[in-house]
Amino acid sequence: MSDKNWNFNDRQFGQSRETQLENQTQTIIEYGFLILIVIMIAYPASGLVLSTQSWFSGLFAKGAHSVESTKNLAEQLIDASTKIHELERKLAMNELELTRLKQQSRDTSRLRSLLNLKQKSERATVAGEIVARNPDNWFEQVVVDKGTADKVTKGSAVISIAGVVGQVVSASEHSSVVRLLTDPDQKLGVLLPKLGLTGILVGDYQNSARIEYVPVGTNVDIGDKVVCLGKAGTFPDNHPVGTVAAVRRDADGASMQIDVKLSENCYDLNQVLILPPLEN
Repeated sequence: MSDKNWNFNDRQFGQSRETQLENQTQTIIEYGFLILIVIMIAYPASGLVLSTQSWFSGLFAKGAHSVESTKNLAEQLIDASTKIHELERKLAMNELELTRLKQQSRDTSRLRSLLNLKQKSERATVAGEIVARNPDNWFEQVVVDKGTADKVTKGSAVISIAGVVGQVVSASEHSSVVRLLTDPDQKLGVLLPKLGLTGILVGDYQNSARIEYVPVGTNVDIGDKVVCLGKAGTFPDNHPVGTVAAVRRDADGASMQIDVKLSENCYDLNQVLILPPLEN
């Protein structure tokens, strides 16, 4: 009985060990399979993580580079704008200086011409400079820096190298008021040398001066010279006055009117020559 029991127990023990081995083997296989699955899943996931990390790193790097590039560009633009403004300022200053030098050159040239005219003149002359003019009567009157202390008197003729300027209407000790040839109240006896035609010139402010009551049929051409008549002893004979700009009939048709472009620009005038009236 005991032998049978022993044999039976041995069989049970063997069966139990086989069962344990089978269970252990199955467990090892299951763990191995699980580890394999984890490896298969984890490897692509790590690649994805690395790829995502690389993408974000690249995006950040590109963003940082873009910000830096924009900053550099803004600094370059600011620097260029500053340089442009500085160049514009220097250009404006150079243009002002050039304008001043040109004006100075013109004034010097006019002064030399006036001095030459003064030397050639057989009459007493006084060189003067325009020191003031009223904006309300820009084409009517100017003030010169010579007066009775320089022997300038009322009625003195005022000329330039280019042509007739006007006539002194009042004089103080050190200044005089000159009525310009562009003032309608200033009348001047003139001559058209080509025809021997005489007339009275009347100013019209910034418009052309005119000679009225010219006989119809007078053969006057555009560009004909107009000079001083000079018979009254005030203005010099044959000094330039202007040129014929147009010829037209008067409103009544009984006579013609000659428009004259003055030789001297009374708007831009600095130096003049003053001629006191001749003594009888």
